[in-house]
Amino acid sequence: MGTSRPTKGPSPSTPIVPTWSDDSDKGPIPGGDGPQPDTTEDDPSADDGQHQPEPAPRAPIKPPVLPDRFRTARSNFTRSAGSGGQDRDAMRRGIRDYVRNGTGGSGGATRRMGSARSAAAGVLGVLRSIQTDGVEATLSKFNLGDLAGQPIDQIFAGLTDVICEPGGNINDSIATDAWIETITELDQLGVDDLDSLSSEQIEGIFVSFIAHSIETRLYQDIGSKGIQSGKDTDAVRAFEAQLKDYIFRAVSDSVPSDVSSVGNLNDAEIRSVVNQTYQDAWELLEIWGDEE
Repeated sequence: MGTSRPTKGPSPSTPIVPTWSDDSDKGPIPGGDGPQPDTTEDDPSADDGQHQPEPAPRAPIKPPVLPDRFRTARSNFTRSAGSGGQDRDAMRRGIRDYVRNGTGGSGGATRRMGSARSAAAGVLGVLRSIQTDGVEATLSKFNLGDLAGQPIDQIFAGLTDVICEPGGNINDSIATDAWIETITELDQLGVDDLDSLSSEQIEGIFVSFIAHSIETRLYQDIGSKGIQSGKDTDAVRAFEAQLKDYIFRAVSDSVPSDVSSVGNLNDAEIRSVVNQTYQDAWELLEIWGDEE
């Protein structure tokens, strides 16, 4: 992975969902708000005067911080990395324990993604704009018109600051890393013409970003020490390849069909797709850890 891996990971006293992690629903999504839903039938001004506004949702109760909640997850990651991925069960248990004990479940793991969720929404926002308005018009929206006609990887690299919030913390770096890794896989995804993106290619780009962000989050929180402890480079690479494939399968199984028709989604619907994909993927990874 890229720039985000070399850390010691969070300490046991770190909140399960840090304050910087749950801010992905703030601000507009790049590329405009998309199609607007028809709300005439639900217009409060047209009711009989009995309409009552719904109460504001209560703030979620923060789960207590569990002492040494990352210990078993890190231990299993170290064991699997040291075996070159041959101890596949240890890898599965490590991810399961990270989700269950380290973050309090798939909901906590999803909220912990922070900037990655915002960037994932940005990925879909940019793809929505390309699908509905075309490449040149989309680049013009972001004052990147000089990229028109350039190779696709250069165009996507130029969109990095549009999709990923610039910043220096680990959370922002995870999102940027995931986007850079996604760019390197464009050839594998068969993306060779942005003006004629297929549904499969749009889904592939989205899956790639989500999977890489989960992978990097795991390395940051529980994997850095375990990976660094591996003395056999080939064994470590084998473990990394196995982990990547495992996460990609979970994300691929979690993506809703709405992604392929992103041009029809508004901002709220895009955010819903992003959050649901993350939560379903984390939940699958937890469930699979019990099915050794």
